[in-house]
Amino acid sequence: MAEATQREAGVVEAYENLARQVLDRPESIPSAIHYLLLKLAETHPGAVYWIIRKFYQEYLRLYVSDTGYIGIADRYEPDLMYPGDIVLYVVPESPQPDDIVQISFTDKDEVSVYVIHARVVRCNDDRSIQVADTSTGEEYRVVDWNILGKLVKVIPFGSGEWQELFTASGVPKEWVATSIEENIRSVQDSEVPGKDEALAELKRRLGDLV
Repeated sequence: MAEATQREAGVVEAYENLARQVLDRPESIPSAIHYLLLKLAETHPGAVYWIIRKFYQEYLRLYVSDTGYIGIADRYEPDLMYPGDIVLYVVPESPQPDDIVQISFTDKDEVSVYVIHARVVRCNDDRSIQVADTSTGEEYRVVDWNILGKLVKVIPFGSGEWQELFTASGVPKEWVATSIEENIRSVQDSEVPGKDEALAELKRRLGDLV
């Protein structure tokens, strides 16, 4: 027991020394922390991502959903969205079956970060949530803090509302065009439902951008 206590004290002291080194840096504290996280992210971006979310949730009591957020789709998901669509999310306090949610998770080594859309299958008694990937149908068991947001609206590419929001976003059209080109190649090599219709829509969008 004494050995375990001594080891824990040593760990605490090591991190206190690390924190002191960060505080002693000549640049501002935010910059020093930023550089440290960038360095750690070179090998473990997943760990950096999770600890930032943990800080927001546990220390500041803030969640991504406090004000909602907007994303621009970068992939084709049958019956859901095309790349270039603007997507609006909120995070539900209690997800319900059939909600479409955006979830994130890392591999076991916390090196890679994955973000997918999934349909809520059920809410389990242990407060975990069973979801199914909207693209593959593969099921996962996640917890509420894996959920980035619930999909509430898809604004179609090129619509009047899309034009207004996209202009304000500052996202380069070149980025959207590249995403569409990648999806064209991906869909061509797949057997997704409605393949011909999807390719026609993707090529139409690419033509509008270039």
